[in-house]
Amino acid sequence: MKQLKIFLLSTAVFFMALGCSNEDVNSSDTSSGNLDQTSLDIAQTSGQLASGTSFRIAGSSADSTGTSTADCKPGRNGARHNRQKGILDGLNLIAPTDELLALVDAESASDIRGLRISRNGGATITNYNASGEVVMLPFYATDGPQGCSFSGHQFPLYDSLLSSIVKTEIDFGTGVTYKRDTVEITRAGKIIITRTKDGSTVTEVTTFDGYSVNGIKIAGTKTRVSTFDSSTGTGSSTTSVANGVITLADGTVTTWKSDKSRVSKITFSESTGFPASGTITTDVDASVVATDGTLIYSHKTTSPLVENIACEGRRHGPVSGTLETVYRTDTLVVDFGDGTCTNKTITITLNGVTTTKTIGE
Repeated sequence: MKQLKIFLLSTAVFFMALGCSNEDVNSSDTSSGNLDQTSLDIAQTSGQLASGTSFRIAGSSADSTGTSTADCKPGRNGARHNRQKGILDGLNLIAPTDELLALVDAESASDIRGLRISRNGGATITNYNASGEVVMLPFYATDGPQGCSFSGHQFPLYDSLLSSIVKTEIDFGTGVTYKRDTVEITRAGKIIITRTKDGSTVTEVTTFDGYSVNGIKIAGTKTRVSTFDSSTGTGSSTTSVANGVITLADGTVTTWKSDKSRVSKITFSESTGFPASGTITTDVDASVVATDGTLIYSHKTTSPLVENIACEGRRHGPVSGTLETVYRTDTLVVDFGDGTCTNKTITITLNGVTTTKTIGE
C-alpha cells in the first residue's frame, strides 16, 4: 500500500489508501505480554486521532497478521482491501464500541479522513463557493481529495477548485445506515464546515446540526486556525472545541473537550515539490466527561508526538512521543519509540503492565 503523505498546514492532513497486499503486512508481533484486542484497537485509534497519521499496531483489528480473520476483497487496480469488522472503511481507524465511534466522528469530522468516513457511509457532500454556487470536484481516483482540504500539491489539478470552497455540507438527512457483516452504523443530521482566509492564515469552523451516530448525539463548534509559510516550510495549526457535548444513547450527557497544536518544519524537494524532510510535532489533550464527573474517555500527550517526514515508508506514524489514553476503567500509555526511522517497536502499558508491539502500515 502506498502512503500519500501530504502536508499543507492550512489543513495538516494525510491521505491514506488502505490495503492488505503482501508487502503491506506488518512484521510479526514481538509481544512480551498479552493485550486484549479491544485495548490494542483503542491504543491504535487514539494514537491516530492524536497524531493525524494512519498506522497499524500488530495484533489490532486492522492488522492482517493479528488474531482476527481478515476478509480481503479485490479493489481498484487489483489491490486487496481489508474488510475486517471494526475498521472504518478507507482508514485504519477502529471503533470497537459506539462510544468510541462517536468520538472518532467528532474528532475527525473536518479532516480528509472524516470526509472519507462520511462518503463511504452514504452522506451527500456538497461544496459551495463564496457566491453560494455548488463547486463540483471531478474525481479521478477514490483516494483523492474529498472537498475538505487542499491537497498540498499532490493533486494540483484540484487545488484551484478547492481554494474556492468556503463551505462544505455533509448531509446524512434523517438517517443513513451502513452495514458490513453484523455491524451497523446509522448516522443522521449534518456536519457543516466553513472556511475563511486572511493572508496565510486559514480558519475552518466545524459545527454539527442535529448530528448523531448510532443514537449518540454530537454537538459543539470545532475551530482550526492554520498558518503556513511555503518559503520557509514552517507552519502551525491549533484546534479547539467550544461547547462540545456528546449525549450517549442511554441519555448520559457528557462534555467533550479537545485541544491540539501542531508545529511543522518542512523541507520540500526541488525536483518534485513534495515534502522531503522535516518534522511535525503535535500536542493534544481531549476528553469526554459525564456531568457527574465520570471520565468516559481521554487522550493526551505526556511528551509531544513527533513525525519524521524523511522516514517515508520506513516508519508510519510518530517516531517518538508518549500518549496516555483512558477509557472507562483502563489506562493505556503508548511510547512511540526512540525517534529513528528504522525502529518498529513501540511499548504499550495497560494498567501498569507493559507489552512490546510492532508498528507498521
